[in-house]
Amino acid sequence: MTRLTRARLAAAAAAVFFSFSGAVRADTILDQSTVVGLPTVAAPSTFTFTAAATETLTLTLTDFQEPATFTTLQVAVTQNDTLVGSAAVDSSHMATVAIAAVAGNVYVLNVIGMPDATQGYGSFGACVTRNSDTTPRQCVAPYSFSGNLQTPSAPSNTGNSTLDTVFTATSTGTYQVTLTDDAFPVALQMVSATIFNGATQVGGVFGSGAATPVTLTGGTTYTLLVAAQAAASPQAGLYGVHITDPSGAPVFDRTLPVGSLGASTAVNNPSAQSLTLTLADFDYPAPLSSLGAAVTSGGLAALGVLGAAGSLPNIMAPEGRLEVWQYGAAGASPGVYSLNLAGPAASLLSTTQVVNPGNNASTGSFAFVVNLPAAGNYTLSVSDFQFPIALQALSSTIAQNGIPLTVNANGGFSAAAGPAVVVVNATAPASGGGIFAVSVVTTGSPAQILLDQTQALGGVFNTQILTYGSSGNYVVTLNDLGFPTLFQNLAVVVSQGSQVLGKIYGNGSFPIIATPGQYVLTFIATPGAQDYGLYSVNIASAVPVVTFTASASTVTSGEPVTLTWSSQNATACTASGSPAWTGPEPTSGSTAVAVSGTEMYSLTCSGPGGSSAPMSVTVTAKAAASSSGGGGSLDMALLSLLAFLLFARQCQGARRHADSIKSGEY
Repeated sequence: MTRLTRARLAAAAAAVFFSFSGAVRADTILDQSTVVGLPTVAAPSTFTFTAAATETLTLTLTDFQEPATFTTLQVAVTQNDTLVGSAAVDSSHMATVAIAAVAGNVYVLNVIGMPDATQGYGSFGACVTRNSDTTPRQCVAPYSFSGNLQTPSAPSNTGNSTLDTVFTATSTGTYQVTLTDDAFPVALQMVSATIFNGATQVGGVFGSGAATPVTLTGGTTYTLLVAAQAAASPQAGLYGVHITDPSGAPVFDRTLPVGSLGASTAVNNPSAQSLTLTLADFDYPAPLSSLGAAVTSGGLAALGVLGAAGSLPNIMAPEGRLEVWQYGAAGASPGVYSLNLAGPAASLLSTTQVVNPGNNASTGSFAFVVNLPAAGNYTLSVSDFQFPIALQALSSTIAQNGIPLTVNANGGFSAAAGPAVVVVNATAPASGGGIFAVSVVTTGSPAQILLDQTQALGGVFNTQILTYGSSGNYVVTLNDLGFPTLFQNLAVVVSQGSQVLGKIYGNGSFPIIATPGQYVLTFIATPGAQDYGLYSVNIASAVPVVTFTASASTVTSGEPVTLTWSSQNATACTASGSPAWTGPEPTSGSTAVAVSGTEMYSLTCSGPGGSSAPMSVTVTAKAAASSSGGGGSLDMALLSLLAFLLFARQCQGARRHADSIKSGEY
């Protein structure tokens, strides 16, 4: 039984009982919102700015209709875990959101949309203006941005890919058309492009190689057709199209996959810098027959291509959106590889993948890499969280240098220093999804966590690692912000290794007790009808919970009453309401206070999570009962007793006198 439960049971018999949990939490360690989309839709585009002043702003989202009008285009503005506002473009191809900005607050613009089905991508602008500016208002450059949304390309087993799209010439003059075969994973068998103005071909046929000039008329919309065919083996390839206007500004700039090559992973490069691309084949269960990766920016030639396991340094990448393309093929047995794209300060992308025969990534096989610091004994643990329901099957193996390691019934194994790969095979429930955790720890005391990751099956999910620096009680709050519609499934699990500290399905909160260390947040977030969703999560120190009781609600004037209190998540308490009950008090205790009239006693407690509201009890003192007629009932009883004694004495004297007469004394 918890202390709070015991306190509540004890207070049930008291004359007065109050419990409170609730002021604003002050110690917040996570406060954010996240927009997600299904894997089949365009990845959301986000932009962050910090308000320099407290003022009213207006965000205007514009569909540029290039190369075609969006089917849907929407924006949501968030500030930490709060939805500030949202809007969808209408027939005017614009939408506005009012922002009551506060100096120092960080705001996030989240743009989602469905590009035209034929074109597969679209361009937009998000302009933030100050309401105080005179007309015409100018976009505040640090608060505004533009971008595009691109639907992922579906792989093809034929080895052929075509592009049928449009672009608009900005001015009349000479344009440069560059078509590039990125030779990834191998060179294409064929790629060519042509431009049409209506039914008229403009500039002939463009092949891969150097830029080709072509004269175009400003304000005219042109059709761009590209046909590409991959090599017979593998049936996968990659090419780019880059078209610039007379000023050198790009009017079309895309890299596209061919055949079975999967969609890219988009990453944001925070600044122009030198990157290093690293690929590792773990040779487990068997070496991959083919492995490669490429990094591109727009439609120019690839910034870097790796055709096998190894490292490629000094990739000079511009600031902004980069695309990372991956290709792996297995032989008769599955294989595992890892990819890392990193700058001098941080990694932009790090992933480990399982590849099954047939070049299809398995949805039920997952790989995790752990670096073992020294030769010795370790413990591997794979646990089914049984949330929302249990998995049908779960098993794991671990290997080093391509050789499986022996793992005993308790998860113990011995290994040399260096990287090891854990492969987990999991079968999702017949309906819905599930979550498992995999961890590797040292056997010393205290145990050191070397790997602590979670994985979900059967839904859209992501994970986030947090490090708590101090012990305390926290509250985790998950909210579905309903943009653009409610989630189909939404849940969060907080774990450390195989231990689940708390979980919730849908909106709500749960408490966790944390000690210094690393924790994993796993989110299941499957969007609803519009394929996108927006959720928020807040983790903050728990607000103090206070119980405060009085031993009686009424007493005789001058008599004491006993005040008893306890608290959770508090470091200090303050009494008020009476000269006999004022000032600092411990976080729990009891004391007797003399009551001379009707008194209200109050108690407020504070802690890392803020302050409780004042808890109060009221005790009324009644005056002592007074005597009536100078003696009251007690005096009448005394008189009756005296009268009885006098009567008895008189009777005794009369008997003695009668006895004397009989005996002849008279």
